[in-house]
Amino acid sequence: MNKVLTSLNTFFLILLFLSLIFSMFSFPKLNIDETQSIKVNFYELIQQNDILFDPPAANTLIKKEAKKTSAINEKTNADETSIISKFKINKLDIKNEITKIKLSKEREDILRVSAIIQQRISSIWIKPNSLSESLIAKVLINLAPSGEILNFSLIEPSSNTSFNESILTAMNKMTFFEEVLSLERKLFEKNFRNFNLVFKSSGEIE
Repeated sequence: MNKVLTSLNTFFLILLFLSLIFSMFSFPKLNIDETQSIKVNFYELIQQNDILFDPPAANTLIKKEAKKTSAINEKTNADETSIISKFKINKLDIKNEITKIKLSKEREDILRVSAIIQQRISSIWIKPNSLSESLIAKVLINLAPSGEILNFSLIEPSSNTSFNESILTAMNKMTFFEEVLSLERKLFEKNFRNFNLVFKSSGEIE
C-alpha cells in the first residue's frame, strides 16, 4: 500500500514539474483584434470587387485618369506653344528693323555732312551790315564724288544785290567738300550730287 502511494506521489510530482517547465517555455499569445482585421480585409475586398466587377465604376475611374492626363498634356502643349511663339523669329520684323536702323544711319550721315558743309561756308561768308529786311536766297551746288565743286548757281536770288553778291563771293572761295567721301556712293548720288543751300539774312544756312 505504501508503495502505491509513493508511486502516485512520484507521478504527481513529475506532472507538476513538467507543467512548470511547459509554462516557462511556452510562447506568448498574440493579441489580435480579429474583428478589426476582418473588417479591414473585407473593406479592401469590397473596394477591389467594386473596381473589378463594376464596369461603370471602372469606366469612370479610367475616364477620370484619361481626363487628368489630357489636361496635363494640354497645359504642356500650351506652355510649349507660348514659349515658341514668344521666341519665334519673324523674318519680316527683322527686315523692318534692319531697314529702320539703316535709314537712321543714313539720315545721321546726311545731317552730319550737311552740318559740316553749312558750317564751312558760314565761316567765310561775310554778310552786308546794312540789311534792314529779312532776305532769303537759294544756291544750287553740283559736286563730284571726290567732293570737288563742279558748279554752283544762284537759282533763287534775293531782292538785295549786295546780299546776293556776298553769297557768290563766299561760294567762290570754296573748292572741295571732302566730307562727302565718307558717304556711300548711292547716298552721295541721292543727296549731294546736286543739292540746295538756303542763305538767310539772319546768318543761317540751311
